[in-house]
Amino acid sequence: MTHFFSTFTKILGSLTAILTFIIIIGLIISFINRSSDKSSFTYLQGDKASANKIAILNINGPIISEPTNFYNITGMGNFDAIYPSLIENYLIDLQQEEVLGLIVSINSPGGSVSASHTIYNLFNQFKIKNNIPLYFYSTDMLTSGAYWVSLSANKIFTNYGALIGSIGVKGPDWIYYNSPTSLSTGLFGNAVESPKGIELFSNTAGISKDILNPFRQPSKKEISQLQNMVNNIYNDFVNLVSSNRKIEKNIVVNEIGAMIYNSKEAQKHYLIDGQKNINETIEVMAKELNLDNTNIISNNKKNLFNFQKFNFFMNVLDNKQYTLNENLINKKFCNNIKNEFSVTTFNFYNSMC
Repeated sequence: MTHFFSTFTKILGSLTAILTFIIIIGLIISFINRSSDKSSFTYLQGDKASANKIAILNINGPIISEPTNFYNITGMGNFDAIYPSLIENYLIDLQQEEVLGLIVSINSPGGSVSASHTIYNLFNQFKIKNNIPLYFYSTDMLTSGAYWVSLSANKIFTNYGALIGSIGVKGPDWIYYNSPTSLSTGLFGNAVESPKGIELFSNTAGISKDILNPFRQPSKKEISQLQNMVNNIYNDFVNLVSSNRKIEKNIVVNEIGAMIYNSKEAQKHYLIDGQKNINETIEVMAKELNLDNTNIISNNKKNLFNFQKFNFFMNVLDNKQYTLNENLINKKFCNNIKNEFSVTTFNFYNSMC
């Protein structure tokens, strides 16, 4: 027994040391990345000396309210997720750049309703405040909450083969365990078993305070209330599509629906303005601004430390070849799908629920 505890203590100490090292490196790299340049944007192409700046803002991944605290500690928050504070920081940098136009290049299946709405407002306010054209562009996926965000744009373009649409809302899941005998929980799938079933005792005050409790069936009133909330958000989404894309509401609801379309079909339904690559999109904006030459800047700046490509740590952590970053994102994304109101293309990401 003594040998077991001695070995366990050594292993725990080693893991703690590794984690501490990663956190320290993350903090150092995060500080370097933030302080090394005054702006997140650097020259990409065109006439570098020209004052006719057009910015390309690249954002990818699910839309979440905020990264986890572990993201912030390790400096991993800028990878594969879109959240309001990230967009705010980029827009602050763009304010200093004095750009004449902004192209947001986005690939996302959507995510949190509140985050999508907030980011839509951020882009819309930036466009109005600076009186500049705002375009959205996607190479692969512009669906659900991502499409909601793109409605802030003057024009929307996508590459051939991109997926667009999914104009719908999903409420939280209420999973009811009918006579359960076991539950799996934890990172490694720990199981709890009981031959007489599992009982839950909780202390609450107020009708429906324990809403979404999986150990009781929902009442008709609770189901109705949840559906009303989903309907209200959906109506706001439909109204936004209708007003910003000039499509009648009944067409959005009854013809377009929450289906996903390719770029050709999406253009027929007036969800986008055309199929173009990024350079063609830049040309359209330059023509709108009557610019003979342009200075294209972009946030395509590589961080010095990329946890997604830290293969050694990835292999030690998970032999299924998931990166730590992917695991954290998927867990956050799963929570959005299961427990919040979301505008998400369902089951796009690997399930970590």
